[in-house]
Amino acid sequence: MSTRDDWMSHITLFARLARSAPALILMLTLAGSAALAKTQVQPPAPGAPAAAPAPTQVIKHIVVNGTQRVEPQTVVSYISLREGDVYNPQTTDIALKTLYQTGLFADVKMRFDGSTLTITVVENPIINQIDFEGNDKVSTKDLQKEVQLKPRTVFTRSKVQADVQRIIELYRRNGKFAASVDPQIIQRPQNRVDLIFSITEGPSTGVARINFIGNKVFDDATLKSQIATEESDWYKFLSTNDNYDPDRLTFDREMLRRWYVSHGYADFHVVSAVAELSADRRAFYINFTVDEGPQYKFGKVEIESSIRELPASVLRPSVKIKSGDIYNAELIQKAIDSLTNAAGTKGYAFAEVHPRIARNRDAKTIDVILKIDQGPRVYIEKITINGNNRTLDKVIRREFRLVEGDAFNRALVDRSRTRIRGLGFFKDVTVKNSPGSQPDRTNLTVTVAEQSTGELSLGAGYSSTSNFVGEFSYTERNLFGRGQYVRTSVQLSTISKQFQFSFTEPYFMDRPLAAGFDLYKILTDYQQATYEGDTTAGVIRFSFPTSEYGLVALRYTYQIDKITPFLSAPLEVQLAAGENKTSKIGYSFIYNTLDDPIKPTKGMVLTLSQEFAGLGGSLKYIRNQAQVTVYSPMFWDNVVGSLSLQTGYITGYDGTTIPIQERFFKGGDTFRGFAQAGVGPRDTVVRGDGGAVGGNFFAIGTLQAKLPSFLPDSYGVQMALFSDFGTVGHLDTAIPSCTLSSCIKDNLAIRASAGLAVAWKSPFGPITIDFGIPFLKTSYDRAQLIYFSAGTGL
Repeated sequence: MSTRDDWMSHITLFARLARSAPALILMLTLAGSAALAKTQVQPPAPGAPAAAPAPTQVIKHIVVNGTQRVEPQTVVSYISLREGDVYNPQTTDIALKTLYQTGLFADVKMRFDGSTLTITVVENPIINQIDFEGNDKVSTKDLQKEVQLKPRTVFTRSKVQADVQRIIELYRRNGKFAASVDPQIIQRPQNRVDLIFSITEGPSTGVARINFIGNKVFDDATLKSQIATEESDWYKFLSTNDNYDPDRLTFDREMLRRWYVSHGYADFHVVSAVAELSADRRAFYINFTVDEGPQYKFGKVEIESSIRELPASVLRPSVKIKSGDIYNAELIQKAIDSLTNAAGTKGYAFAEVHPRIARNRDAKTIDVILKIDQGPRVYIEKITINGNNRTLDKVIRREFRLVEGDAFNRALVDRSRTRIRGLGFFKDVTVKNSPGSQPDRTNLTVTVAEQSTGELSLGAGYSSTSNFVGEFSYTERNLFGRGQYVRTSVQLSTISKQFQFSFTEPYFMDRPLAAGFDLYKILTDYQQATYEGDTTAGVIRFSFPTSEYGLVALRYTYQIDKITPFLSAPLEVQLAAGENKTSKIGYSFIYNTLDDPIKPTKGMVLTLSQEFAGLGGSLKYIRNQAQVTVYSPMFWDNVVGSLSLQTGYITGYDGTTIPIQERFFKGGDTFRGFAQAGVGPRDTVVRGDGGAVGGNFFAIGTLQAKLPSFLPDSYGVQMALFSDFGTVGHLDTAIPSCTLSSCIKDNLAIRASAGLAVAWKSPFGPITIDFGIPFLKTSYDRAQLIYFSAGTGL
């Protein structure tokens, strides 16, 4: 019964709670809101004191620990924190990164204890020295240029790794793709290290094959000859281009484009150039995929000139483009250069030539219109000379054909550069013009790169003429930077002893008048002419220009000759025995239009000279000589042809017979293919190379073609094909009948030879070897197939 009552009581209670639930929920909500309001910050009552702010931390002291070479003040100067600043973790973090970025420290730590900021650093070591081990393909000198780290600089591992990559890249450019570099460090006292790059070069990676895909007009062999990269082969041990180089491959793409465009294929392009490394990593296979396109010809060629002094009719002959010719982009560039130079000669320094090209794909022609915008006629405002650290300004300026205030003239600017380069004091000369302070003003800047002009040599050598040669000489071509020339030399050889002193002032009394003198003594054991000679002489010289290309030289010579014949000497030589004194004056006229005094490609040199002996002394004669040499480009690229013609005649007067030492002796380097004094009158009774008696007349010509070098320019090797032809003879004494002791042969028969000349700029000076074969000669001439000489070039 009780249990039932209990259940009924619980049910009643729940019913009451259910009826009062809304009122209960409202009461609980109000109670929560009141509690929340109590927890919120109430504004201070009027007049009540404000709450105290949070305390700040100020850096009162900055302490630097761990420095060895770097001063603590220097460390502090790198960061923005200073004593008295409020400590801020973000600012401290920036300072930490800044110290790392200096590269001076291997580790940096910062600690703040409430008043003192302590900076603890570990300095990077200093490099004591850098060595390379295992390098054979690449020289140590080249490696030193490549790496950025140097002795006495700060060592960092990031810089070491960067240099490792530079070395590996250098080896890849030299065909060593398997090369590896291991940097090693040796600790030294005082926080120094030695850095060693240990190199494993690995095998050379050559070029196994070069393939061309898509070429139909030119075969693979032709295209291979146009690019720099070569296929590897056993006989190419001197070549440096038979390995894979990405930069060279880019250059090869451009060379192919130029080749095709120069032959009319204006739409040509290289689709791809891919180098694939073989599985054994020993060779590359290079594939060029090309799109040749059609061949074009020149259509209309027109010139539009806005320069009144240069109408199109005057300019047209200077443009070597004809309608109907195969299109060649190089001809357009040459035409632009020609028109620009033509405008420059009229004073329009900033004339511009704008080519307009219209391609007719249907007719396969390209029309070219060359428009010349004259720009203002300009005058030279200022000439500035740079790079002459030793040479005086006036030495360069006196060679300039223009001065400040002159009208600009391109031809005279080019001529000035040629004259300055012809001094021989500079290895490079450039002349550039830039706008001046006004539109009609221009500034010229002459930049020169000086080279050594002094030479002190002590050496020994061998030549086909003098056999063993020893020489001591001092030569200065630019004495004290004034352009003066001085030379003193002593030369001793098997057949001669020579002593010489020369001096030349190119601008005597600051005028265009060269003055100088020579003193020399020559002792000769002349086996070919079977006599000993002793010559002592002094020469006074003057020269002055007669025009831009002309020069007159005057000289006076006093000479004493002593002749001592050998016992086996012919009668002609024995009759010349004794002493002769010669007092003579002479002159020379030189006309020189060469485009380059060192490596001419076009122009001519004409020399006319005469000597008159008889102003005292025992000899009276007149010597006449003439020579002309013409240079011109030939049909093939990089081949320069030259033709040289020279002649000479000497005759006595007042009963003077020309002695043997004054006659002309030709051969050796003056008539290749023949021995020294091997051409001309000879006493045939004298055996061996002796018996030459010289001639009173000679006429010799030379045809020569300088060939492009098949070796890199750094080897300094040049070659030329030549043919010498001419005659020597005409004695002024009656030739006696042949006897057992003497039989002189003399006629003016034509001799000729042909061969190859090889010149090498060796570390010891220029060396030339002539391989000449005579194909026209007389029975008494002396041939010499190989002639060796030092101190001369092609």
